Amino acid sequence: MMNKIFFFDIDGTLALHGHIPKSNIEALQKLKEKGYLTFICTGRAGHYAKKLFKDLVSGYIACNGRYIIYQNKRILGKSFQKDELTLLKKKFNQLNCGYLLASDDVSVAIDIHDKDIPQLYHDYGKEHIIFHEDNLPIYTFDLFYDNLDHRDYIIEELKNDIVFNDHGGHGSGDCSTLNFDKGHAIKYLLDYFHIDKDNAYAFGDGYNDQAMFREVSHSIAMGNAIELLKQQASYITDDISNDGILKALVHENIIKNKQ
Repeated sequence: MMNKIFFFDIDGTLALHGHIPKSNIEALQKLKEKGYLTFICTGRAGHYAKKLFKDLVSGYIACNGRYIIYQNKRILGKSFQKDELTLLKKKFNQLNCGYLLASDDVSVAIDIHDKDIPQLYHDYGKEHIIFHEDNLPIYTFDLFYDNLDHRDYIIEELKNDIVFNDHGGHGSGDCSTLNFDKGHAIKYLLDYFHIDKDNAYAFGDGYNDQAMFREVSHSIAMGNAIELLKQQASYITDDISNDGILKALVHENIIKNKQ
């Protein structure tokens, strides 16, 4: 059965700081049992998402839409042009921020404080972090800030180019380009599978999830979502820590109960 498709953000929606609540694993398993298509839809790199969710889902929209994996094969890879990347890196240097560039199987850490490197190794796996770009294709980037004032300055300076999605005030955030985002990737997959938006469901909590809501009829904001996203949702469910996804699936008549 492939007449319905589900898209899930990671941070704040399916997982908290790399931990997936038991109820969310249950929700993904129930959808898989029903034969529905399920996609992680994240600003994180593809290798991060695969490490966390393995075979729980059908595929991954990673890098804020620029990278799609289905059945363990890349079906879309929209990397930055060389001149685009050069201009972005110039801006990052001017803003005095470190950055993490996501490629296919590795991420490149540039000017990131030594104190932050162990957490990168923990989150991504040491084998997936390198420190020299070597002309790799780059699909997205995380930016690292020193404090909240620095973060707000970065957001203001880049507001005409990107949407910054903070990783919970922990010193970094993933970035979505305005010219290609999660919504563009969802539209690509709806066309790919010949599924209309009335059979498409998106779950999110952050700024970059507005792009998902744009392309689906069923837009579900977590109870812990930002207020702006809640205003755009067709339904607001409970928090991630209180079975929010299972409760939403019951509300949408996808499953009968949350037990």
